[in-house]
Amino acid sequence: MANYQGGQAFITSFTADADLTGAKQWTLVIPSSTAGNCQTAISGCSIMPVGILTNDPSAGQAAEVVVLGFTKAKARVGSSCWLSNGTLLKGASDAILEPVGNTDQPVLARWLGARNTTAAASILGNVLFLGGTAASGTGGQQGGGG
Repeated sequence: MANYQGGQAFITSFTADADLTGAKQWTLVIPSSTAGNCQTAISGCSIMPVGILTNDPSAGQAAEVVVLGFTKAKARVGSSCWLSNGTLLKGASDAILEPVGNTDQPVLARWLGARNTTAAASILGNVLFLGGTAASGTGGQQGGGG
């Protein structure tokens, strides 16, 4: 797959643990309980995301995941923060990226796209995925739990 924006992306294959077609493409995924498999980041207590899903596999098919680097991803305007070029992003409980609202929240990516101010709308745009450094959608916890 070509990078959405120039630069290197590290992509690895997992096996989809469930149907990840359609709306799951370009969202965060986490490791599943089966070694080598992944699933969507389904709640604020999900263990840290392993990356961003770049294809739309059915259950049992190869899931191509950007684990570090440039890609595109779904993001949305936060409750108090717009998406502007350079905005720091965290993982929300529905596996979509949104702006970090305070310094306690884990940074997963950086928005590298056009400014967007439309509340509650998810859009597809450039991101630099920095790797899963903390639990998705939680306040700075390292690793799993929530």
